[in-house]
Parts: sequence; structure tokens; C-alpha cells
Amino acid sequence: MSIRRLRTLSIAGTVLVLALLVALSLLARLASKPSANADVPAPLAIGTELQRPRPVPPVALVDERGEPFSLSAWHGKWVVLVPSMTLCHEVCPMTTTALMQLTSLIRRDGLSNQVVAAEATVDPWRDSPARLRAYRRLTGATFPMLTGTQAEIGRLWKFFGVYYHRVPQDKPPDVDWLTHKAETFDVDHTDAVFFVDPAGQERIVDEGMPDVGGHVSPVLAGLLNDQGRQNLAHPQLPWTAQEVLQDLYFLMNRSVPPGALPQVSPPSAAAAQRALAGSPATLAALHRRSGQLIAASSPGTFAAQIRALHGYPVVVNAWASWCGPCRTEFSLLAAASARYGRRIAFLGADMNDSAGAARSFLARHPVSYPSYASTASDLAPFAVLEGLPTTVFIGPNGKVAGVHTGQYGTEAALDNDIQRYALGG
Repeated sequence: MSIRRLRTLSIAGTVLVLALLVALSLLARLASKPSANADVPAPLAIGTELQRPRPVPPVALVDERGEPFSLSAWHGKWVVLVPSMTLCHEVCPMTTTALMQLTSLIRRDGLSNQVVAAEATVDPWRDSPARLRAYRRLTGATFPMLTGTQAEIGRLWKFFGVYYHRVPQDKPPDVDWLTHKAETFDVDHTDAVFFVDPAGQERIVDEGMPDVGGHVSPVLAGLLNDQGRQNLAHPQLPWTAQEVLQDLYFLMNRSVPPGALPQVSPPSAAAAQRALAGSPATLAALHRRSGQLIAASSPGTFAAQIRALHGYPVVVNAWASWCGPCRTEFSLLAAASARYGRRIAFLGADMNDSAGAARSFLARHPVSYPSYASTASDLAPFAVLEGLPTTVFIGPNGKVAGVHTGQYGTEAALDNDIQRYALGG
């Protein structure tokens, strides 16, 4: 082969390599350019991530059923652990509310098999398993509650750096909600939240009070004293259930889709009225009571309303003004009821709420259907409530077709369930 021929091939090869390098450079730029729809890594929202994870030592605890328990039973799961006590009147009612909100978020995101949220007492002198069970019944909490001997509870909280100490009661003393007698002492303690990984190691610690948006259930509000009501309105070093969830995503090294909870603008009253014009008489009667809170005249009032809607699919949304996830998803229900209200009956079940707070909320968040002041027993014929919000789908034959526990995060998710359970699609 001639030198000239070699030189020509060499030049051609050089050009080809350069072209390839340019193409690769362009591809790299395109790959590195952030997309508007790309997932973003979850950042650390609250607290401090430990430089070195610390293995939690074995501690012999007792659960609310009186059964022996160890945190090692939760190996393989992420654990969110908070110190609390059933006779706290300053912060713990908000802690219970925050964990109820967190469990709803965990269910919403399909993490129930991966994450456990739990309270462990800082009052081993009084928090017996029987008292924990009574507290769960009183508050409607469904997450685990732990107690133990004074020595074992001391070992647990010494590891996590939680301070707690018996102190004299105020004058006049607080009243025990269970015995209705004056309490003889109080317990000062650290307010915090701790994250334990599936290997049983402490990973994040955050000291501070839960921020529940100034809303707790009437039962829990009744446990707060003056200091507690001040903390409810202005928590110190606050953390929220949503921030705890974000930190779980951070630890799991998971990404959070941007706009995972897109804001849906509910229709105006005039727009909803136009959309619902021409509804059948039975459904039009519901629309005329839009946004009303109806007090139950008898224990069977709610069930009677369901029976009166026989022949139409019914969507029942159980909510409360003090429930953060309920407030977040309310606009989705408002939009859906306007879209489907000519074929489907929508009803609200306001659970364990004060009438004033519920009516105030409904006035600010109008929907095209009424809500009934309700309790868990009112919904018992249709569903066992495991938390709020809960949406129940009842077929035209009056039988339950589906139950969704937890907040709907997107309009599409709610639409899918309406199509599947209410419209049989």
C-alpha cells in the first residue's frame, strides 16, 4: 500500500474519531441536562444524620398487649421511634397525632411492609399495657405502643440520649383521663424522633416538638393543658409527619417524583353547580345540601342515608378537620364530586370532630355534597377504620365494593378507584 494511501486512510480515521467524540460529547450533555420531569433525590429534611450508625442494644420491652417485645423483632424494617407517655398534657397528644398522620402517609405510599412508627413510654411507673390499650381506644391510634420495667425503659432511653425525670404536679394538678383522679406527679422528658434502619442501627435523631398544623382531635385536645395548647399553636423546634416521611426516603436512597402531590384546584361553587345541573332527583337533593355538616339525629342516621341512595353508587369519604392528610386530599374529592356527581352519590363522614371546627373547614373548602357528624360505629357496617382519611366505595346494590385507607395523592389515583369500584369499570 502506498504512503499516500496510508495518509488518506489516517486522515479519514482521524475525522471519524473526532466525529465520534463530538457525538459522545453531545450525548453526555443531553444525558446530564436535568429534565423537568426527572425524579429528585430526597434531601435530609429534619434532624441530624449520624456519622456512624449506632446499633441499638437489646432491650426487654412489653407491647400494649402485655407480650414481651424487643426492637430486634423489627429488623428488616425502618423504624420511627418517639418518646411519649399517656399522661402527658404538654406535647404527647400532638406526638400521637403526628404518628397517626405518618401512618396514613406510609399507607398512602405503599410502605406499610417496610416502615414501622411507634411510641415508647417515658413513664414506666404508670404506663402499663392496660393503660396503653385504653389510650389506643381513647384516641383511635393504631400504631404500636411500648412500655417495660423502669430498668429496661431506662436502658432504652439512655442509649438514645432521652432525658426523663419525675417531677411534682402543678397546682391544681392535672386529672388522670383513665381514673378521673388527680395525678400525683408529672414526668419531664425530651421531645424527639429517632430513625432506626433495617439492621437495627440508629441513623437520624431530631429533638423537637411535632407540628400538626394546630389541629388535633377533640379527644386529644381535651388532654392538653394551657402549656399544651400553647405548644400546639407554636411548637418549639417543630417537625412534621411529611418531613419524617421525606427523611425515610432520604435514608432509603429513594427519589421523590417532582409534584408527587400535585395541587388540584377545586371547582368554584358556580362551576360545580353548572356541572351538576340536570342530576337525578335523589342526587340533586344531596347537591342542595352541599358543604353542610349534618348532625346525626339517631345512631342509624348515616346508615339510613346510605339505604336511601340504593340504586346509585356511593363514595363515602371519612375525614376530620384536625387530620392533615384529610385536608390535603379534600380538593381531590371536591373536583371528583363535580365530575361524577350526576351518576354517583358522594357523602362525607366527619369523624370525632368538633362541629365548629368542621363547619369552619367546610366553609373554606366547599364541596358539592354534605357531611355527617360521625363516629367509627356509624361506619362499622361498611368498613373498619384503620386511620384517616378513608374512602369507602358502595355499589348500587348497597354492598361495599372497595375501601381505600389513607390519603389519595393524585387525581388519577382517585379517578382509577372511582372507575373501578363505583362505576364497575
